[in-house]
Amino acid sequence: MPAYVGRMSRIACPLAMRHVLAGVIVLLGCSLLLADTRRAAVKPRGAVTVVYVGAEDCAPCRAWRRDERPAFLSSGVFPSITYREVIVSRLTDLLAQAQWPADLEFLRQQVRSRPGAPQWFVVEDGRVTTWEAGLSAWRRVVWPTIRLQAAAGPAG
Repeated sequence: MPAYVGRMSRIACPLAMRHVLAGVIVLLGCSLLLADTRRAAVKPRGAVTVVYVGAEDCAPCRAWRRDERPAFLSSGVFPSITYREVIVSRLTDLLAQAQWPADLEFLRQQVRSRPGAPQWFVVEDGRVTTWEAGLSAWRRVVWPTIRLQAAAGPAG
């Protein structure tokens, strides 16, 4: 048997063991990653708060309150969320500080960058997750988001 064959088998064996060992380490790392993912998936989410911003002299706002709000308030989702409203008498007063509760001041600052009504904020654990404006946004984005987040929340 040639001398180089013996040397090759001694070199090949440690290389093969390194590949096997590397594979085991990768599998172990993946299993730990998947175990963490499962735990994160069942981690309870925070409370969902929905804030409606509108005005009495705003036709789209009146339409939403007349046509959409009653179904929303009587929905099965409603008991699992917190709902707040900021309704001013005139659209021109929408940004007036006196019209806003102190704990929603952070939302008033956002409305300042996108004035108009109606607007909806979906807030989870004090963080805005969805912010939309305009009557069509309710059915297109806001209502589906509320149902999804409320269903995933601890009370959903």
